[in-house]
Order: sequence, then structure tokens, then C-alpha cells
Amino acid sequence: GVERVVRVTTMASGEMIILKMKELFGEDPQFTEELGDCMRRQILENAKEGRREEYNSEVGLAMLFEQAGGGLTPAMAAAIHKSHDNEPHIASLIEEIKEKWDIWDGRDQVSDNQLTFNHFYIGFMAPYFGCYRCSDSQLGLKALDMDNDGMIDWAEFKFYLVWAGRQYPDVEDSQELLDKAFRFGLIPA
Repeated sequence: GVERVVRVTTMASGEMIILKMKELFGEDPQFTEELGDCMRRQILENAKEGRREEYNSEVGLAMLFEQAGGGLTPAMAAAIHKSHDNEPHIASLIEEIKEKWDIWDGRDQVSDNQLTFNHFYIGFMAPYFGCYRCSDSQLGLKALDMDNDGMIDWAEFKFYLVWAGRQYPDVEDSQELLDKAFRFGLIPA
């Protein structure tokens, strides 16, 4: 089975955020509930400004930690450095996935960066979920549909791809990036 993990979202408490910090980076005297609350406020401020950030990878959480006033630990700095070094490679993999997305996007005669649940399932999700109508598949689709409009937006899907690229910067190709995004991002969610 897949282990459930703490997800850092606008709904996470400061305590949950610090739990995730300790899970990813170990113990550190800076990891207090007070700083967790500052990180939560920063998440809300970023959302209010329309910034769609990812906070569940080591890199995403480290950047949030720094934005909230924390001092980067050596492990955090190393994770950010490695991610920045691999950023062009990950961006090119995401672009390859976007090209496949665009093919599916045009199937409904409207190129609007949105896929129906059915098209998304067939184009991307089927290898990871047994059937379209199964409850796990429907829960996965709803997890991706962050704005609850019944469609999967490119930005909603790209969120998981960015996370996977940050968390697994050594992926070699776009299929491996998709695999990481589904197996370790979407399925546990």
C-alpha cells in the first residue's frame, strides 16, 4: 500500500506544517509551532495574491520556510540548489507533457487548457487507476479539479508535475515524471 502523508495546503495548521518539516528535514530548533503558523499565514497570503505555489516537496516547503522568516538549513539549501540545477531539464519534460495535453485539449474542438474528466483519464490517468468509474479514479479526478468546475485545468495538473520535478529532480524522461506525479503525488492525495 501507499503510505498517507501530511499535505501542506491552505487547510493545514501550523502544527501540521511543522510535522511535515520534521518529516522532510529532521529536527531543528527553528521548527516551532509559531513558525508553522507564520508559514500558514504565508500560504494564505500567497493564495490571496493569486500565486499557485507547491509546498509539499522539500524545495517547495523550504522556500515557504524562508519566505516566512526561517533560516535555510544546509539540507534545505542543498535541495533548492539541486532543484535549480535541474530546472531546465524538468521544464522541458513538463513541456513534453504539455504537448500531449494540447492534443487531448483539442478533442472537444475548444483549446482552453482544460480537459474533461474522461479525456484526462484516457490521456494520462488510465495506467494508474483501474477504471474510469471506480471510486479511486473519481476521487483522483476530484483531487485534481481544485476549482471544482468539473474539468481538469492545465494549471491544476501542472501543480503535481512541478511537485514531482522538485521532489524527484533526477527523473530522466517525461514518462518517469508522470509516474512520480501519479504514484507519489496524486494517488496518496
